[in-house]
Amino acid sequence: MAICRCVGYPDLFITFTCNPQWDEKQRYCAKHKLKPEDRPDIICRLFKVKVDKMIKDLRYNKLFGSTKADKYPNPTDIDKIICAEIPDRDVDNAYYEAVKSFMLHDPCGLNKPTSPCMEEGCCMGHFPKKFNEVTTIDEDDYPIYRHRNNGRPVEVFGIHLDNRYVVPNILLLLKYHAHINVEWCNQSISIKYLFKYVNKRSDHVTASFYRNSTSDNSSTKVDEVKMFYDCRYISPFEAAWRIFSYDIHYTNPSVERLSFHLPDQQPIVFTNNE
Repeated sequence: MAICRCVGYPDLFITFTCNPQWDEKQRYCAKHKLKPEDRPDIICRLFKVKVDKMIKDLRYNKLFGSTKADKYPNPTDIDKIICAEIPDRDVDNAYYEAVKSFMLHDPCGLNKPTSPCMEEGCCMGHFPKKFNEVTTIDEDDYPIYRHRNNGRPVEVFGIHLDNRYVVPNILLLLKYHAHINVEWCNQSISIKYLFKYVNKRSDHVTASFYRNSTSDNSSTKVDEVKMFYDCRYISPFEAAWRIFSYDIHYTNPSVERLSFHLPDQQPIVFTNNE
């Protein structure tokens, strides 16, 4: 919030998702006859390399301009960096295939009511979006991206999807061949969401234990504590990430609030190299 008070709210919210089918991983698995999930350590190292490269693209190669509080205040500026439409296959087939592979929301709604994203008959991600000829900003400062009805369907699982199912993205996904969601934010709620997300507790799983058919079932006593456990769950990928001591989250520039201390009451001392 100290940074926001100085330069304003952030402009972009970027989500970069690992793709276990990257060519580098596929070549290694084919050579050693393995599946991607057999080597979570290699996937973590590969993802870390690509994340660092993307940060370099943003910070030093200035993909969106200077990272020092450049602003994209109006819909015209947003359209220059964010696209939520299916590209023209005849003009840019590579970009078309990338959007088709990584940036389409799975069929849901009337096309597939049983989709995992459906809750009480509605998609939790609010797909399909409405057709929209121009990008606009609503009264709550949320962007309504351009989803034109230009007749460019893509077939997924036998269902034809149009621009209403495209997740906002950038040309950067051509370089990294992965799901890269770019959202325009410029809101205080984005800061709150980020801090809530990075400080949430670890994933949990509820495990149950029961006797099999060969066990002695004569006892009618039920121990509910033994039957159910609320456990912390760490996947092999997260375990490998932590073993490598990669950052779970970090802030740049880092800001730390220093409290005032009364005389002789536990002062905090920083040495020159800290």
